[in-house]
Amino acid sequence: MAWDSAQQQFKQVEDIERRLVRRCLTKKGFKIFPEEAPVGDESKGRQPISPDPADAARVGYGLDPRQLPEPPQPDEKSAYARTPDSYKSSLTTAKYGPEEERVTFNAPDGAKVAIPRAGCLGEVRSGLFGDLNEYLRLSFTSANLVRQGTTREVESDPKVLAAMDSWKACVEKAGYTGVTRFADMKDKARQLYKGIDRADNKALDAAVAAEIKIATAETTCTRSVGLDEAVAVARAEGSVETLAKYEADVVAWNAMVREALKKGQEMLKA
Repeated sequence: MAWDSAQQQFKQVEDIERRLVRRCLTKKGFKIFPEEAPVGDESKGRQPISPDPADAARVGYGLDPRQLPEPPQPDEKSAYARTPDSYKSSLTTAKYGPEEERVTFNAPDGAKVAIPRAGCLGEVRSGLFGDLNEYLRLSFTSANLVRQGTTREVESDPKVLAAMDSWKACVEKAGYTGVTRFADMKDKARQLYKGIDRADNKALDAAVAAEIKIATAETTCTRSVGLDEAVAVARAEGSVETLAKYEADVVAWNAMVREALKKGQEMLKA
């Protein structure tokens, strides 16, 4: 759909934005920068509520810390880490501008969202999107309000509610009480590893065995009551209703992103 296409194009614009901001900072005399966090891979789209039955029986949710990469440690010896605090402060100000120069948007739930108006980031975004007030409003609507609206539609769907009631009864019958939402089962599995040393293989093996039981119970219940199917149908229907509600803003956002992508490509050539 057009909304998905705009969100994918926006990822391209964000990449261009990062490159232009770095160019701007370099022109201001900065040569040493902190490492940027890798961009997450969103190409897989929405995943099923519960793990695949074969995966659940083999690894549960895949929480065994021995199978996960070591947590990254801050590189205290990096060139940026060795720069004085005054350099870091100057770089932050150059990128984001002074704290008082912000563009704000009041979300429907009362939260206030703010982005830089000045600094390299504000300058680059102004060049890409033009009116930053409109950019913030439309980007927040597209990235948050559309998803939130769809989620509300799913959570209130009668078929989903009925399936959830059956699902909760199923997992309780399997021995897991106090479960009220999808994430509760995985949270129970996470608690199994709390306080266990990564080198304690005996304790970790026991935790993995218990995790597999939890994941298997969850995925068995999810499939037995048709919860995945109910959510998928409700999500599709809810997405249509929510997009219709915000149609004017989504159309405007799509046009803004397309134009920003063209501008960004030209700005990189300059």
